Amino acid sequence: METDSLFYQLLKHLPDTLFKLLDLQVPSRAKYRFDALEIKKSYRLDGLFVPKRAGLPLYFVEVQYQKTNHFYANLFAKVFSYLDANDPEQEWMAVALFGSRSIEPEESTYGDLLASRRVRRIYLDEATVTGEAPPGLMILQLISCPEAEAYELVEGLRLRVRQEPDCGRADVIIELMYQVLIRRYPGKDREDLRHMFKLHDIRETRVWKEAHEEGVEEGLEKGKQRRDEEHVERLKANGKTLKEISELLGITLAEVRRLAKKK
Repeated sequence: METDSLFYQLLKHLPDTLFKLLDLQVPSRAKYRFDALEIKKSYRLDGLFVPKRAGLPLYFVEVQYQKTNHFYANLFAKVFSYLDANDPEQEWMAVALFGSRSIEPEESTYGDLLASRRVRRIYLDEATVTGEAPPGLMILQLISCPEAEAYELVEGLRLRVRQEPDCGRADVIIELMYQVLIRRYPGKDREDLRHMFKLHDIRETRVWKEAHEEGVEEGLEKGKQRRDEEHVERLKANGKTLKEISELLGITLAEVRRLAKKK
């Protein structure tokens, strides 16, 4: 999974991450629509939370893990291009999520904007939230944290998944965690990572819960089919071919076609 796609999936499926970082009440799904938007074929936002009700602000989100002096010029070009093409009177906030403080450009001609209420800068390695950290923040921190902290974050995510009542959300957390680990350890496959981080019991726990909700035999089959459908949809959205999806999921090409058509 490419980094941009990782951020898109995280913000789309775990939107509470952003609002908890901003210390705001997490809005209901009825209030916001999430997009990764291309603007004038020149700029693409990592994320845009578009309000469904008048009076709520737009949230432009950019995630940065590499230092570039053009970051703020690029960010504000996206913001004002969008406002120019849409409603320029909308309330808005630009949220810059940096992997660490050292990644932020050292000097900027945008000081007035950066000091205003229109911009929030968050350094993910320093980020703290009131109450329990959301899984999305833990996943973002896992991307660039020191080796020793990676084990602690994975263990925390493993425990959160075991307690997660929403099976679909739990699967999203597991998948995003694996994608980050694959990015951190490119020489290791999923089986290596399962043993390395003691993750072998996570999916078994999800299956057990689904089986007891829907009946042991029927629940196992329905749970697997539902996850396969979600995985096929997600991988298609990331530009994977049906053949590539078949190889990644370990199911037949005919089954992938069936699931894709059904979805």
